[in-house]
Amino acid sequence: VGYLNTWDNFPNNLDKVDFSKITHLNIAFANPDVSGNLTVFGGLSVVVNKAHANNVKVLMSLGGADLGGTKKNWKDLCDSSNVKKFCNKILNYLQSNDLDGVDIDLEGNIIGNNYGNFIKTLSGKIKPENKLLTAAVATWFANHIPVSSFTYFDFVNIMSYDATGPWDPGNPGPHAPYSMAVDDINFWSKKGLPQDKMGLGLPFYGWGFYNAVSQDEYAYNDIVKQYHGAQNKNKAGDTIYYNGIPLIKKKTALAMQKASGVMIWQVTEDAKGDKSLLNAIHETITAKNYFINKSFPSPESDISVYPNPTQGVIKFIFKGDNTKTITIQLFDSFGKSVLPRQQRKAGDNELNIAAIPAGIYLLVIRKGNESISQKIVKL
Repeated sequence: VGYLNTWDNFPNNLDKVDFSKITHLNIAFANPDVSGNLTVFGGLSVVVNKAHANNVKVLMSLGGADLGGTKKNWKDLCDSSNVKKFCNKILNYLQSNDLDGVDIDLEGNIIGNNYGNFIKTLSGKIKPENKLLTAAVATWFANHIPVSSFTYFDFVNIMSYDATGPWDPGNPGPHAPYSMAVDDINFWSKKGLPQDKMGLGLPFYGWGFYNAVSQDEYAYNDIVKQYHGAQNKNKAGDTIYYNGIPLIKKKTALAMQKASGVMIWQVTEDAKGDKSLLNAIHETITAKNYFINKSFPSPESDISVYPNPTQGVIKFIFKGDNTKTITIQLFDSFGKSVLPRQQRKAGDNELNIAAIPAGIYLLVIRKGNESISQKIVKL
């Protein structure tokens, strides 16, 4: 899940989004006026159309950390006497803008004790229309989110960042360390959030201290432009803390083990090419799905594969009985077969993949009761 902001050259900032590596795009943020009418954004249809053309669902995120003058509106509109009418307006907003759902990012005690009833009512309005309902949460306002609301969400993203920042310049340090991700996942799991609804929030920005103190985020893209090799670190200059590629990969692997996905604040702050955090996330998730439920060769395996990487021909070495028939399959990173299943004698030890595009593939070989899976890099 990637957030796209509406205050930085929207909708032209859409050009910074790699739709091939996200499943959901959250537009941040819309808020209600006194009558419950949500913010109108010029160019919203451009964003929705491009996302849908790339099979990405689009949600409007409501709320945000800075509600400005809308705090009273939120409190009044979510009161039991007004909430049904307000939820109808949210549904109309989703339908009129061809949006796939709504994301709720109400931080703190904005609507008093009405959070649970608001979510229940909103779910009752939008779910029959096949709209998604998600939320962004953080441990610091967890007490204001009742466990009963979890049943109504399709998924919940944990904002696992901002442990430190310019609001407390005398407390420098990492604002989103790995330990925080572990603690946050454990916290929400114990609170009752199901693993299959949990997304781990990852920051594409940093905060500065000392001479680097700023009230604005340091975009990851700007950090790696200014500081050589910063993509492989988590601290730069004097002193900016952020998440580099190794840490983002480690957190993504954690999310794939303990949660069900990741959320990004925000996708426009990413770098390109081999410095891209989104690429690192995608590679980690792909690798996880790539080898899930697969067998790997043990040191005692009687099958070995070479050369790897290869430019076109893969060879196999079989120890022991070469009379058994083997089965060979080759899959791409999405689990799609790129070569028909082949059966051959174990002595037939070459596979020509010269016609296959460059990339990473999974070679599965079965011989008797033994099955091995080998990642193959095609140059």
